[in-house]
Amino acid sequence: MRFYYSFQKLGTILMKFLIYLLIFFGEALFWPDGAPCKYSTMKSMNPLEAVEHEGGLQLSNPPYAIDVVHKCYWKNQPIFLKLRGTSRNFIFKGFVIQAFIFRERKKEKRAGKFVRLDNNGSWRHQCYRFHDSVTNAHDEKKNEINLWWKNDKDDDKVVQFVATVVKSRKEFWVQSILSRPVAPCRMQREFNNYESERITAPPKIIPFALANKF
Repeated sequence: MRFYYSFQKLGTILMKFLIYLLIFFGEALFWPDGAPCKYSTMKSMNPLEAVEHEGGLQLSNPPYAIDVVHKCYWKNQPIFLKLRGTSRNFIFKGFVIQAFIFRERKKEKRAGKFVRLDNNGSWRHQCYRFHDSVTNAHDEKKNEINLWWKNDKDDDKVVQFVATVVKSRKEFWVQSILSRPVAPCRMQREFNNYESERITAPPKIIPFALANKF
């Protein structure tokens, strides 16, 4: 009888462990509710970390844009921006957007934080503690996302908003949607003579499932 209960207890533990693995790897392999709060994902903004997205990287000009209403920003005052399709026909399911110090994106220097000024439930902060990265809250089709951002630490950096947009599991653009640069108002009221960057392939990454084989 004692052996039977020990075996039953072991079976329960194994079942809980299997459920945990399914939940963990399910989140790692596919992100219908947004990019996970992982350092590598925040750094790369690249869906190719999930093996299901293999073969979906696009290097063409993306049919999406980031509009920034304000031409400059003041310290601790939110500015409004919109991630959208270039026409009503261009929808998307997922995204990640971050604000980088202009020309220092490769150094991963993010700036400011995103703030919620409405009850729009279509987006969430990628990580609860860090509000400098925003992702989708669900995978329903959408044509635009409204966001607010502010910089409450300093006002001497020109910033640029950069986004990864996922149209479908096999069609996405990585860090290819860029806003015009936005300068501090006390330094420069409008950033002129900006030329968009050429679309290039992102650095290669190792998919999560392959990097964690036992």
